[in-house]
Amino acid sequence: MDRAQYIQIRKSQDLTISRFALLTHYLREVIFVAAIYGVWNGFADSNLKFIAVPLLAALIFRNFSLMHDAVHRAVSKSQYINDLSGVISGSICLLPFEPWRKSHLEHHSWSGNIDKDPVMGLVKGYPHFDPKLQKTLNFFWRLWVPTLAVMQYGLFYLLATKIFIAKRDSLKVLLSLLSPLLLWGSLIYFLPTAFTLTILFPAFLLYMIAVEVVNFPHHLQLPQFEGDVRFPVWEQYKTSRSCIYPLWFAQHIVLNFNYHIEHHMFPDVPWYHLPKLHQEIKLAIGSDYNTDPSFGWIIENRPKNLEDVVCYHKAAAEEPKRTVA
Repeated sequence: MDRAQYIQIRKSQDLTISRFALLTHYLREVIFVAAIYGVWNGFADSNLKFIAVPLLAALIFRNFSLMHDAVHRAVSKSQYINDLSGVISGSICLLPFEPWRKSHLEHHSWSGNIDKDPVMGLVKGYPHFDPKLQKTLNFFWRLWVPTLAVMQYGLFYLLATKIFIAKRDSLKVLLSLLSPLLLWGSLIYFLPTAFTLTILFPAFLLYMIAVEVVNFPHHLQLPQFEGDVRFPVWEQYKTSRSCIYPLWFAQHIVLNFNYHIEHHMFPDVPWYHLPKLHQEIKLAIGSDYNTDPSFGWIIENRPKNLEDVVCYHKAAAEEPKRTVA
């Protein structure tokens, strides 16, 4: 796709940020919370109470997706509302919004660049891990234990702390760093121990599994580049993959985060507009549209050695290198 085609697609659709869509989203959040509370209290003496686990995991992932949109200022036209939503959602999914924003925008700027894209850190670093660590990670990977997602979270907080130290006067960085810890610390302290052990912790574990299931197919095992190579938005389908999920799952659980090519090409577009971009982009780029239907990537790759999953896929020699200022 060239720039002219890209602009034509952007002009052909109404991609504006909707206040009504945001209000509707928060209404659904209230419904999720009410459902979790109702299931826990209504079935406290029954195994049916465990229905609250996937409901809470879904709520956490929904907030990860909303925080992700807030990073791109796609939640509200008001920067204050946008950033406040990002901090709140980041707290719910236990991520520091402001530092995560910096890392994620670098990912978009250098998508697929093994030297500069933060997402490619595992690809670049894995061959240098201690063999015992590699063996341990490979063992947990095959068992569907989300060790890599946990390590990724640890890395985010390490980076967040470094950013705060470098910017001591940044109140937003400090708030982003402390609010998730304060929220989750308060939940663990004030909620009944039975709820924490049987619902809260299992739900977060399920969410972490979902992080690997949903996020990993988006960029792994695609052409990767070195040096100063980066692509304009209209060419970022080369380094991204979209996943095709059931409509209810895509819209209500991951907030269309699975339309990842669409997001990389239109990063400022809210989640509720991505499905209508899907067909136009797919038609425009044809066989270059990288897709994963019905969780096929994760099912195929989970039994493999982790080294084969995260190995470096050097771009073909004939692939033109693009450097964009």
